[in-house]
Amino acid sequence: MKSHRTSQQGMALIAVLWLVAAMGLIITGIVQAVRSEARSAGLQRHVMVASALGDAAILLALQNLHAQQKEPSHVLQNIPVTFERQLFEVKVQPLNGLIDINNATVVLLADLYRHGGGLNPSAAQALAQATVELRQSKGVKGTAQGFDAVEDLLRVTGMTYDLYAKINRLVTADLREGGGRVNPMLAPVAVLEVLTGGNVDRAAVMVAGRNADSKLMDTSFLKPELIEMASSRSLQLQVRIGLPDGGSMQKTWQVFWGADPRSGLPWRVYGTRQAIQQVAQSDI
Repeated sequence: MKSHRTSQQGMALIAVLWLVAAMGLIITGIVQAVRSEARSAGLQRHVMVASALGDAAILLALQNLHAQQKEPSHVLQNIPVTFERQLFEVKVQPLNGLIDINNATVVLLADLYRHGGGLNPSAAQALAQATVELRQSKGVKGTAQGFDAVEDLLRVTGMTYDLYAKINRLVTADLREGGGRVNPMLAPVAVLEVLTGGNVDRAAVMVAGRNADSKLMDTSFLKPELIEMASSRSLQLQVRIGLPDGGSMQKTWQVFWGADPRSGLPWRVYGTRQAIQQVAQSDI
């Protein structure tokens, strides 16, 4: 009888321990959920503030460009602006310094995928052909679909996220004028590396010459059919805003530098986007 009572007490103790353990797991889950929701709410608030700061910085940069009383279409610029006692640097990129995925030839796209994305020549050629075929395919209205955004490249058969991550900074789908060629005077170094056939050293020399004096930039060895020297009034303005968790937001505006009859401003905004780069944060 005593042995049976001891057994029952032992079972009861085990049940109590299981109950305590289960309650502990539930409480831990609730605490983690609350922390996660608090972090999420905090992040959303910081993102909204960063977005507003980015818009303000870009607007100040546009005002700065207008004050220069000349079209900002001939050079790459980094414009420092101050807002709310913070210093921001806005990068101004004429879009024909990037590779226009709506008009670039198969040759230029193949060079992009090969030298910018690391594909072998045959794979780069095949993907370039697939890109042109997709943009030329007919939509419901019977006209070529084209690409509305750089992200549309992910619809191309054979495009991978890894490849897209390597090339998305080198391309644009927003150029409102031009014939699919690149102005090397306005191209970032990564695009010059594509134009030079992957010659990193030569691209660096070109940038150094351009920075010293635009007349010192030698473009004679680039493929003539891939380059142009025209300016572009289609601009991309970008600014990066730091977030409290160590991450950042990049705000981007696409602007056409020409009078807007509706607002009376000397520019027209036809697209904005933002991207968040977060850092891993362990539970505290």
